[in-house]
Amino acid sequence: MLSEIKEVPIFMWIIIATLLLIQASWIFYDASKRGERKWLWGTFGLLNVPSNLIIYLIVTRLVMKTKKCDYCNKNIRKESYFCPYCGKEVN
Repeated sequence: MLSEIKEVPIFMWIIIATLLLIQASWIFYDASKRGERKWLWGTFGLLNVPSNLIIYLIVTRLVMKTKKCDYCNKNIRKESYFCPYCGKEVN
């Protein structure tokens, strides 16, 4: 039975690694732009494709609502009292 299992070709490993790196890079970039924990989300994006991307999008877009800072126009969490970028008090 073990002799029937075929080895995965090297080009498939390269494709999988490339997809994981692209996904993790995009999640890292998007998380840093949105004020999220970019290293946590970027590392999470390295685990598998595409389910972690879907989880990231659901959590950051639906669960963790954001608003714009009145002063610096960056995205911050809706429940924030102070902007993490400019330090101004938000309404």
